[in-house]
Amino acid sequence: MVWRCPSCGQALEDSDDRLLCPANHSFDRSKEGYVNLLPVQKKRSKRPGDSLEMVLGRRAVHQALLYQPLAEALGDVVAERPQIKTLLDIGCGEGFYAGVLSSRLPHLALYGVDVAKPAVKLAAKTYPHHHYAVASSRDLPVMTSTIDMALCVFSPSNDAEISRVLRPGGFYLEIGPGPDHLWQLKSALYEQPREHKPARCEMVDGSLWEEGELRYDRTLDNGLLRALLAATPFAFRGRRESRAALQAQSDFLVTIAFSWRLFVVGETGAQ
Repeated sequence: MVWRCPSCGQALEDSDDRLLCPANHSFDRSKEGYVNLLPVQKKRSKRPGDSLEMVLGRRAVHQALLYQPLAEALGDVVAERPQIKTLLDIGCGEGFYAGVLSSRLPHLALYGVDVAKPAVKLAAKTYPHHHYAVASSRDLPVMTSTIDMALCVFSPSNDAEISRVLRPGGFYLEIGPGPDHLWQLKSALYEQPREHKPARCEMVDGSLWEEGELRYDRTLDNGLLRALLAATPFAFRGRRESRAALQAQSDFLVTIAFSWRLFVVGETGAQ
């Protein structure tokens, strides 16, 4: 157990069907097994994070194995470092990447946080052997120096919080879009599409240890194309008529491109 109380910062412990801290702050465990560690006063909206439609679209994309090559590449990075025993998935969504990691590396203790309750609910239901919490990446409800690796795929993160929760010499694996990720979708929706910005190579309190790129093409049928659109902000962007025309297509070729950076935090890492 690495969770800490979002009210007082003390360690949380299991107590029947809830988590309890020494100050008697109590957090019920849902029937799916997750806990809500996002205080109402720290929410930026009534329903923060991805909508249920986006979560279900992402689950369909993952079930179709569209991003499986990325998941396998991340598994390679983790497997090369047997000292990693505890992993925190920041912005975990519905748990796809942690699920692939745990199937390949069953020794890992996997924790996941996401601000979107529908995503965490689905993750906890699908992977009951993981530990999930509704929480913000800006204020991680995780005890200091308890995590061997933090993982963040296409989500916001906070360098100070990552450095705090990692053990000295811990790793942070950050994944973002490659320059031409989903370029065909952009071209269909925008008159002047732009490439994604290059991934960063610097991290506060961290040093770049390793980096990599992954790029491949896939042809999508209409159902998978619609799921991919629903899973991304493209579902709401571009001209309405362009979105309608795109949603009617099938046998749609799309480029999938990722960029990952592995940082080590502290002075004794990367053994």
